[in-house]
Amino acid sequence: MGKTTEAQAPKPQADRREAIVHAAWRMAATGGLAAVTIRSIAGEIGFTTGIVMHHFPTKEAILEEMIERLYRGLFDDYRAAIERAPAGRRLERMLLSCLPLKPHTAFGWKLSIVLQSEALRSPVIAKMQQRHYRVYEDDMMRELVQLQADGQIPAKTDLAFAMSRLIALVEGIGATYALRPRAMPTKLQRQLVLDELERLQAQPRG
Repeated sequence: MGKTTEAQAPKPQADRREAIVHAAWRMAATGGLAAVTIRSIAGEIGFTTGIVMHHFPTKEAILEEMIERLYRGLFDDYRAAIERAPAGRRLERMLLSCLPLKPHTAFGWKLSIVLQSEALRSPVIAKMQQRHYRVYEDDMMRELVQLQADGQIPAKTDLAFAMSRLIALVEGIGATYALRPRAMPTKLQRQLVLDELERLQAQPRG
């Protein structure tokens, strides 16, 4: 799960930290985290290693910034979608904005999978990802609670279980698209989410 604000290299005059992070994103997405080194980043964007280390003294510091910006972009994107949504469709807009339906979110999903592999090795990276996931879960639960309060979700629905289903669905769509994009076209992505929301909001039969 993730979103990048730009998948291409920023202009040479752009902020150096921004340039370093964008270079690291591109290198991780195409060559994995093994390709992300201070020396390779410096060579990619024409900086000295000293300049890179001035902003990020270690590779771990670069990875932390990559994750921070990735999730910050995701949060900004879906919160903007929520604000624009009509009443009753806020959760729908939130979920759809997280899917790899656009180039920047598709790139973000590919990068997210690469970074998740690093979380298996690094407790620091894992802790950062868990912190961001809690924000995502809290925002989703807030929308579920509101839908239930408005009578659009049956009162007896287990919202924690409903949230787990939605997260698993979005994660599955994103991971499948990143690995096998032809297996998860945009129309199918949208339909899977909309069908699950329809099921969630359907009144139980007596």
